[in-house]
Amino acid sequence: MRGGGNAAGVSPDSRFSFDLEEMEIRLGNLREWMTGTDLDGLFIEAPSNVRYLSGFRGEPASLWVTRDRAVLMTSFRSEPWARAQTRTFEVRVEAEPLDRVNQWLGGQSVRIGVDSHISHRRLLALRDVWAGHGVEPTQAVEFLRRLKSEAEVELLRHSQVVNEGIFTRFLDQVRPGMTERSAQGIILTEMATLEEVEAPAFTPIIAAGRNAWEIHHQPDATVLREGDMVIVDLGVKVAGYASDMTRTICLGKATDRMREVHAKVREAQLAAMEMVRTGVRAAEVDAAAREVIESAGFGRGFTHGLGHGIGLDTHDADLRLNAGAGELKLEEGMALTLEPGIYLEEEFGVRTEDVVVVEKDGFRNLTTTSHELIELSF
Repeated sequence: MRGGGNAAGVSPDSRFSFDLEEMEIRLGNLREWMTGTDLDGLFIEAPSNVRYLSGFRGEPASLWVTRDRAVLMTSFRSEPWARAQTRTFEVRVEAEPLDRVNQWLGGQSVRIGVDSHISHRRLLALRDVWAGHGVEPTQAVEFLRRLKSEAEVELLRHSQVVNEGIFTRFLDQVRPGMTERSAQGIILTEMATLEEVEAPAFTPIIAAGRNAWEIHHQPDATVLREGDMVIVDLGVKVAGYASDMTRTICLGKATDRMREVHAKVREAQLAAMEMVRTGVRAAEVDAAAREVIESAGFGRGFTHGLGHGIGLDTHDADLRLNAGAGELKLEEGMALTLEPGIYLEEEFGVRTEDVVVVEKDGFRNLTTTSHELIELSF
């Protein structure tokens, strides 16, 4: 399949939209994929898939793609934005896109691929409307989204820069005596002040002390105390592309045990990074980090996978770095998080997370914030 368009891949009139060549390549890659299947058409509704193929970020939106036709269907209210944002798809106002597709199909019997993450109820509805045709879920678009073009990598990098700036300003404001929720509010407020931030990539995590045992802890009324280790996990969406970074800070001077655990997490991350290159199995990268943590006697708490894909979705394109990844191998252009952690029940937790892009003989780290343990003084 063809790679990205020109060197930048981004339209000259906006750093946040892709040029025509880039979008044509995406559609061409999808059609190339279709030639190797028995699917005659694709009906796409998932917002990230719609945006990836067409550039349209509004709603409602449905795409109908065949080997010789590409149509974006939306409402009359969204039509002006669809025409402005989309150059590779025919734009039509359709109140009932499913019925319109039926009309286009005529009396022939075909096989139609639909988004793989739709609900069972939605799948049954589609099969009912398109009775007489074969309707099956497919991950065709997610498969294409696994490999990022240089233009996409640049947006991921920029999103990461914005995110790290927010983290730096958070460090200037967080104090003992705040609640976790108040500390989270600092991050959300900083995000809201930046016009280029479309939204948080996920709800920011602030997990102080023993709350870190819950790895995706949602901030509550727990008061931050001097001496606490605090996991801070944050990300934003810029031009649709997510960033994701975790750092663990100490509100004051860290103990020797805190330093030991923090150093071991960083060692695990470095062991994983040593494995990252084209052709290596995703499960092997996870195993490299896990071996470090288990050998140190901290394996009980490291129950999550090492990382995930990142792109238009924070957990992107169904990429997982974990023991269950099977024979999945890393490919050049995959964007991934590497986030090992050690979590000590009734004590504290540590997690460190970077975003990397796989290259032929290694990786490119899009994260620049220091990995040293941050000790804040007050």
